Amino acid sequence: MKINTTVIILSVLLLTAFSCAQSRSSGTIEPATGQLSPTVFRIPSDVDGIDYVITYDQEVSKKDYEAEVFSGVPLTDTYAVDRGVNEGLVFLVFKHMRQVEEYVIPNEDISAVVQIRYDMDVYDRTDVVFTQDNVVMVHTTTSNAGIFTSSDVYVLPYPETGFEYMSLMSAAGEGHERQLDILYAVLLFYNRTVTSLNQ
Repeated sequence: MKINTTVIILSVLLLTAFSCAQSRSSGTIEPATGQLSPTVFRIPSDVDGIDYVITYDQEVSKKDYEAEVFSGVPLTDTYAVDRGVNEGLVFLVFKHMRQVEEYVIPNEDISAVVQIRYDMDVYDRTDVVFTQDNVVMVHTTTSNAGIFTSSDVYVLPYPETGFEYMSLMSAAGEGHERQLDILYAVLLFYNRTVTSLNQ
């Protein structure tokens, strides 16, 4: 993948946006429940007029994380076989798109789970799970009129530089470039907001 000027521009915009971003929830304790409310930020996305909504909920980070999947037909059904999902709806991107039936990260390995999605009525979201050793990005979408919900899993190292992630996404092949933009936004949010909440 070529070094994309859009990515560089987006990074600058994200820095500016986060400097000005307003949180809808301060992450303070709710008196009625005694639980921390989710911290939510909105920043401009790559779609004109549509924001990214980034959410960190400490309660979610205390549970096992499981990549979301759903099939409206048995995976052994001809409909599933013909669409190539019979081996599972979790796609491990850096393992040559190897398919598995489930992907779970135990809660004791999780430092934080941050969710990012477009502020629009489509089922398309990315969860970024920060573990002791890796950053795991899980992109979940539906297909075939909602019959299948599948998750692409990217297991990434903690980066030394942004270029390290760029080369990884290049290795993932075409169609994964948008995930790099999303990852930059979440990393910035994690470093500026989540780490301070967890201190």
